[in-house]
Amino acid sequence: MNIRLPLSLLCLLVLSLPAYGQLNTVFGTIFNEILDVRLRRSGSPGQHGSHFLQAAERANRDLVPALNGLVSGNVSSFPLSSTGAGVLFDFSTGVPVRVAESTGPIFAETAKPLGKGKFMIEANYTYLDLVRFRGVPTDQMRFTFAHQDVTGEGELGENPNESDLMDLLMDLHTRAGIGAVVATMGVTNDLDVSVAIPLITVRMSGTATAVINSFTFARLGHANHMFGSDTLNPVLTTQVPYDQSATGLGDVALRVKYSFVRGSDVDLAALVEARFPTGKKEEFLGSGKATLRVWGIMSRRFGDVTPHLNVAYSRKEASYQSDAIEFRAGLDNKLFSDLTLALDVLGQFDLNKDEAVHLAPGSVTITDRVPGGLSVRNVPLSNIPDRTNDNALTASIGLRLSPSDRFMIFGNVLVPLNDGGLRAMVTPTLGLSFYF
Repeated sequence: MNIRLPLSLLCLLVLSLPAYGQLNTVFGTIFNEILDVRLRRSGSPGQHGSHFLQAAERANRDLVPALNGLVSGNVSSFPLSSTGAGVLFDFSTGVPVRVAESTGPIFAETAKPLGKGKFMIEANYTYLDLVRFRGVPTDQMRFTFAHQDVTGEGELGENPNESDLMDLLMDLHTRAGIGAVVATMGVTNDLDVSVAIPLITVRMSGTATAVINSFTFARLGHANHMFGSDTLNPVLTTQVPYDQSATGLGDVALRVKYSFVRGSDVDLAALVEARFPTGKKEEFLGSGKATLRVWGIMSRRFGDVTPHLNVAYSRKEASYQSDAIEFRAGLDNKLFSDLTLALDVLGQFDLNKDEAVHLAPGSVTITDRVPGGLSVRNVPLSNIPDRTNDNALTASIGLRLSPSDRFMIFGNVLVPLNDGGLRAMVTPTLGLSFYF
């Protein structure tokens, strides 16, 4: 079968798809609209409308790139399905013999090769609803912005206006659909080559809500910072709805797997995976930089059960993405002649704390001038935990149904086992595989 034509047509189709909006401008637009435009346009008296401009500058300098890297990194680094699952053949005698065992894991690898001249093409779809970051629901993520130090005393509260704060609730909803076509060819009895072409749709939506905690209004009876009306009847709340999406090619992956040892007590293989920056980073379709993973693979068959262990070093060039040690450990078990259960634990341990995402830059101390004396407040600038890594553990549970030697259907769910990183509560994947 000549596969070059359909693959070429697929590539042309993917490359021709349009992208809508630039998602990396969404967060900056929200911060600028609230901290700059609406404060000044509302008629905050005198210079008060510009007293949160320093907060806007900090948000654009620190928060915007971190948020952008967080979303794009999670979408672009989603694990790819196995390169060699399906009906397997034993070549230890030099003659291909069909192996009556389980049809393999879904997001992990066994050391068994596909086989010389064998070809697999797979189409799968994964739905991501990224609802929690470090245990905090993304629709409840809060940032607090402090007033400018107008007195120059080095602490806030010397002037009553400096006691005003602004809370911003992001109400962030991030959803992604990842469709991938994966083609794997058995070049030799030991060597498989695989290409994965992802097509991604990302949508971010919500209604950001800003609330001015007006000390001046509460204590003095008139507000100097507002979003509307006048100082005696101020509007202290405003909302910015947002809904942007993008569709296009993701980061294309090339994988090469070589089997070193087969037929002994333990089967051993190595896999090299390179992801190329073909997805547009500004639309969260790719990381913007190449990623390289080198996997060591170990597996062994015990009757109908094949346990496996994959360990990798992951080299990531993109900002806010740390190099990592990754592992996938589990087993696949043939339940019936045409049905396999696949169970795995997927892990990632970050190595570079300098690439950690920091969305909680400490706290601010304010000394309020109140009747009878002073009141000191220490206000956290976010409700998001600040960490030096986003180590992640995930359970993978799936089924493979093989009605024939040439066709397979599979389904899988990923469930987080800890609160590290930006995560979905349940991530479903469905796919079809064809073998030639």
